[in-house]
Amino acid sequence: MKNITGLFLLCSYQLFAQTKPTPIEILLGNNRIQAQTIISKNFTNPKWGVFSLTTLAGDYGNQDKTNNEVVSNIQLNYEIYKGIRLASGASFNSAKGFSPLVGLQYVYNKKLMLVLNPTIELNKEVSLKSFALLEFIQKKTEKPGFYARIQSLYVQNISVDLHERSFILGRIGIFYKGFATGIGINHDLYGASKKVKNNLGLFFHYKFN
Repeated sequence: MKNITGLFLLCSYQLFAQTKPTPIEILLGNNRIQAQTIISKNFTNPKWGVFSLTTLAGDYGNQDKTNNEVVSNIQLNYEIYKGIRLASGASFNSAKGFSPLVGLQYVYNKKLMLVLNPTIELNKEVSLKSFALLEFIQKKTEKPGFYARIQSLYVQNISVDLHERSFILGRIGIFYKGFATGIGINHDLYGASKKVKNNLGLFFHYKFN
């Protein structure tokens, strides 16, 4: 058993040569609890990579079922030109179900981190999805630094030309040795009527290496 475990860890290390931090975040809001994790890794050949975004939401007392939500997607990508990647994969939505998808991804990661990920969901009804993330971390060795992030998603059902799902969120706080905390706000919209769900509270964010 130990030999099998060791072989698995060795293969995982060889497969993902470039280790990037994996952020996990929880927002304790005034209306519901929300969580998110992002996985972005390159394979041994850095032109190939994987990107995954998972978001969860839940009602504190489980009274309002519309507050509960699970959205997850995973994409295999290949760099075609200076950070621009072709992407293909699938997403799962607790309301919509399974959707294969194709698209593009662009990542810029220096003083700022910028992620752009437009995709097309290839169901019977086709949806265009645009995801964007902009993050700033003021890294200081011994003292807490400034942390800020803005993130958005817009999903349009182009088969019937209706809004399907969108959100914009903001985070502002302090960052220290991989941990960030502060004030977070989520502005979510659902369906053709763009039903609004706002959530304001404290966020806790940690980047696992």
